[in-house]
Amino acid sequence: MCYSINMALSFSQVQRVSQKQSLKLSQIQIQSLNLLSLNSADFRSEIYKEVEKNPALEITGDSVEDGIENVSKFSGGLSDYTHISSSGHFEDDKSQAFQNVLESQADERESLSDHLEFQLNASKLTESQKELGIKLIHNLDKNGFHVLAPVSFLNLEKNTPEDLEICLKTIQNLDPCGTCCTNIQESLLVQAKAHENVPRAALFILETDLNFLYPPQPQKVLSKIKDYAAEESKKAFNTKDYSFVKNFTENDIEDAVEFIKTLDPKPARDYSQNENSYIVPEIYVEKIPLIKDENKIDETFINGTGEDAHSFLIRTAQGIIPEVVVSKEYRELSKEKSLSDEQKKNISASVSNAKQFIDMIQFREQAIMTAASAIVERQIEFFEKGPGHLSALTQRELAPILDVTESTVSRMANNKYLQCEWGIFPLKYFFTTGVVQTKSVTEVSAQTSFSEKENPAASGNASSNSEIVSKDRILFEIKQILDSQPAGSKKLSDQKISDMLSERGIKVARRTVAKYRSQANIESSYNR
Repeated sequence: MCYSINMALSFSQVQRVSQKQSLKLSQIQIQSLNLLSLNSADFRSEIYKEVEKNPALEITGDSVEDGIENVSKFSGGLSDYTHISSSGHFEDDKSQAFQNVLESQADERESLSDHLEFQLNASKLTESQKELGIKLIHNLDKNGFHVLAPVSFLNLEKNTPEDLEICLKTIQNLDPCGTCCTNIQESLLVQAKAHENVPRAALFILETDLNFLYPPQPQKVLSKIKDYAAEESKKAFNTKDYSFVKNFTENDIEDAVEFIKTLDPKPARDYSQNENSYIVPEIYVEKIPLIKDENKIDETFINGTGEDAHSFLIRTAQGIIPEVVVSKEYRELSKEKSLSDEQKKNISASVSNAKQFIDMIQFREQAIMTAASAIVERQIEFFEKGPGHLSALTQRELAPILDVTESTVSRMANNKYLQCEWGIFPLKYFFTTGVVQTKSVTEVSAQTSFSEKENPAASGNASSNSEIVSKDRILFEIKQILDSQPAGSKKLSDQKISDMLSERGIKVARRTVAKYRSQANIESSYNR
């Protein structure tokens, strides 16, 4: 049987009309977003590059280059003990020669990080704790103090808040004693506790306030301490016993002052720095007394809530970014009659580009300020009470406030830091997922998936009347509950922890507790 197949090929053109919506960013918008993503150091470099490229831009001031403290402009009064003298050229030459010799000598001392790492690796910490400890060591400045807040290095999938405390305490007691602290007062306190016979008055001063020592006259110091103890004892919420302060004498204070003088306020001074980490906060948040006059409140102030609430002053870093203006001389140059049309056109373009660049600088500062205000407003409990009190906040929630996309918020938060009384934190630290609080386990089961409950803002499935609590807050409360249990008592089950969280106003299911406990490497009640 034979088959024949005829195949006919035909070609034709068909015209169709389709409509689609697309967004194309202008070059100015792209450059503005690029500037927004830069940290302060890179932004400074970008400004200088633009000034070098565009003659219509002029830098009128730069505190970093000029030096914030200029001796020639000193206008403050001098104390009676200040000796004023002048030196001739010969003395200046000798001083400069000596300085050159010092700077030309290589620093062959052991670095602080190497010295601490060697001791840390020889300790009995776990591998995950040592990994966290090394991060803390490399976060120290030349004086041995924290650059970033230690809690910002805590990865709850590997370590618990208790691990952080163990690492801090271990490093603080390595040689030299007193490093890995927040400030001089904490360092001196660590050093004091390492001694066997510490005057009780010295511990009280170091635990309370070093300002008691100014001036370091025993009679005045004793008077300040007793006044402080009396005021604190009157407060309704005070839980400390200050009765022992009544027994302090001037001799006790004198011994305390002499003991404190033996401690080293800069324990890392004998070690070299093989690494220089310069972190300049873009945002400063200062806690101040509550501002009750609404006429005085603007976008730079955020008011807290509650009986002991404060106001928070938000400001961007001053003096880090150079002051840039359009050159007045260059603008006037365009009025010269001797210039050709082409030259006038080039000058006009340069001035226009200069104005656009200045607008970009202002856009960047305003965007960062708006983001900071939104973060402080949402995380007000953190700024009042400190780490462990973050509220759920996502970058998607912040995007409409800044009128940008979520990816732009992410770029904006990169390599930027915020400084407050609790330390210096990466801006991204304040973005954390949340969990929908539930009133019963049955209600939890009715939810579609845990991932949607963990980030309801992303899924859109959370009901409008649902309350959300952050993962940071849940972990903090779980640790508080476990730490408050007396030694030898019955270990708490996940259900019992869930019930106790509910009593604290955090309604989460048993399996939510189990999941977060597991992520924080906290053993079950059976293994604990």
